Amino acid sequence: MVAAGNFVKEQDSNFIPFPVSDSPFRLPGTEDRVVVYFTSLRGIRRTFQDCHDIRMIFKGFRVRLDERDISMDAIYRKELQKVLGETKVSLPQIFIKGKYIGGADVVKQLLEGGELVRMIKGLPLMASKPCDACDDVRFVPCTNCNGSRKVFDEDDEKVNRCPECNENGLVHCPLCCE
Repeated sequence: MVAAGNFVKEQDSNFIPFPVSDSPFRLPGTEDRVVVYFTSLRGIRRTFQDCHDIRMIFKGFRVRLDERDISMDAIYRKELQKVLGETKVSLPQIFIKGKYIGGADVVKQLLEGGELVRMIKGLPLMASKPCDACDDVRFVPCTNCNGSRKVFDEDDEKVNRCPECNENGLVHCPLCCE
């Protein structure tokens, strides 16, 4: 491992900046938590495994974790693309106290070096039990259309797209989502 200024370089890997908190990317309104953009779909094994590993690392620390599954709601993907200014983003992507940290490799390196503990210090802890409504999935079926994404308009006598749910017929959990 070679140190150069604020960078650490392993022989065959990319530079990873230290401290990571100098990142210009910010996620406003998340200064009191860790935000993880991930996917729960198993289409690409490596991506799914990285997403799972990172979520388990933060759950092990029991810090307040805002999990944003882009496969459950396309708004999360658009939000991440806008914040990072890119249309193609790899997963997972992590923000700590509103500051962009990076992907799985960066977080794992921070964990191994002891920096991750310092970065999450002072964050509120998670609830001791899962949400009663969604079991910490953060989504529930839409009560307006029962998850079908369709509602009957009696005035026009036709079926329309439900205005309350996302593309999967889901809404954010009213108990645990802000």
